Amino acid sequence: MSLTARGWAVLGGGIAWCAVALVIGQRDLWWPGLFLVLLPVASRLLLAPGSGRVSVVRRLEPTRVSVGEKVRVHLELDPRSISLGGVARVRDRLPSALGEARWFGFAAGLGLWRQTISYELRPAWRGRHRIGPLDRNIADGLGLARSTSTIAGQSELLVTPAVEPLSNLRDASGVGLATDTTLLRTGLGGTDDVLLREYHQGDDVRRIHWRSTAHAGQLMVRREERAWDPSATIVIDNRARGYSTRTHDDRLEWAVSAAASIALHLLGDGFDLSIVTADAHVLSPHRVGSGREAMVLDHLAELVPDRAHTLREALAACNRGADGQLQVAILSRVDQTDAAALAEASRHGRSCWAILLASSPQLDAAQAATIRTAGWRCVVAGPGTPVAAAWREFGQESR
Repeated sequence: MSLTARGWAVLGGGIAWCAVALVIGQRDLWWPGLFLVLLPVASRLLLAPGSGRVSVVRRLEPTRVSVGEKVRVHLELDPRSISLGGVARVRDRLPSALGEARWFGFAAGLGLWRQTISYELRPAWRGRHRIGPLDRNIADGLGLARSTSTIAGQSELLVTPAVEPLSNLRDASGVGLATDTTLLRTGLGGTDDVLLREYHQGDDVRRIHWRSTAHAGQLMVRREERAWDPSATIVIDNRARGYSTRTHDDRLEWAVSAAASIALHLLGDGFDLSIVTADAHVLSPHRVGSGREAMVLDHLAELVPDRAHTLREALAACNRGADGQLQVAILSRVDQTDAAALAEASRHGRSCWAILLASSPQLDAAQAATIRTAGWRCVVAGPGTPVAAAWREFGQESR
């Protein structure tokens, strides 16, 4: 608790007034000076009772949102001491992802007053963000004295990546360009849904799927061993060297959003999914169950840049999967070591698709060529490009 600049000015003016009155011998002039001296002192004393403890209850509605969605914050202030009035201001301390903290002012009532404040936030990027503690500022009506304090307590808000709806896998993979390493789901639902490949000499003719053969114009056979277990792996290149570490990097946010969109799309299409990060950590949500989408989003919400130097270990972790699975990599940059690891991954009979995060046209063209040489389809995209648009390009991209 202290005097404001105005309070100190009034106090100094009162002292000077009294000093002048004493020098000129006019004691009757002391009273205005004494009043000016006592005014800021009295203001400070009157604030003392209301500057005690305050109980704060903070509620978030909801506690889990996606990037760009609104969250409403409710503050309930319950003082534990009697207030003698004044003007109060409070604000929650916020991380930069939630915007700039705002002050909310109100008149502090007499006695044990209670106050409820509500405001909205719109998260700019994902993460597990903490709201609080609460800063409190109480001043007298004349602005001569103030009391500042910080009320401990934080609330957690989980912000998950933005998710875009994507076109179905059959459209994205380009059925007309299908090969033995491309997963195809056919049928419109029910018991006839199967995974198919082209007919090879020596295949059992009893495995020919005649409806798909008529549709594709060539013999197609059932992949009975994979019919009910389509699988896919998403590799996220979150190596720190590919992103800005001094400021928030929109390229990383776009990469995580793309991974989340593709992951939820594949889960919805019945795929057994694995998500691999640069440090070779593997997340494998169950193919069935109500919490799998939330598991993926919660995991990606807290993804941060990693100190890994190459993608060799991450891609090696994918090699333990079944041959013929779909593999999608979201890459920040690629060197010769990465190119060798990508080439090795493509030899395992997978459909390999890569999204290269855009940086500069000349570098993008060179790195995209390297990725394609390694046996991957490649699309260059990044902030400003809808994830759905990048996904659709795989239907037009040929190896």
